[in-house]
Amino acid sequence: MDDLLVSDLQNKSVVGIDGTEVGIVHNITMHVKSGTLNHLVVDPQGHFSSQSTGFETTDDNRLLVPINCIQVIKEHIIVSD
Repeated sequence: MDDLLVSDLQNKSVVGIDGTEVGIVHNITMHVKSGTLNHLVVDPQGHFSSQSTGFETTDDNRLLVPINCIQVIKEHIIVSD
């Protein structure tokens, strides 16, 4: 995989594997000591919530999408749940 900057992911659209829009990337979490990325923090769009996706949420109701759910990163980020 080509190098990817974290700044390239911010404000990128996140869609499910079925093409439905999940939301927009707000931020990314990582493990400080190892540098391993943990989650995309996503502002949900429409009817998406932790109940409809199975993803955990932050205190301000943003979705925490585990990095291992990312299937493709191109013009959109495609994730599985």
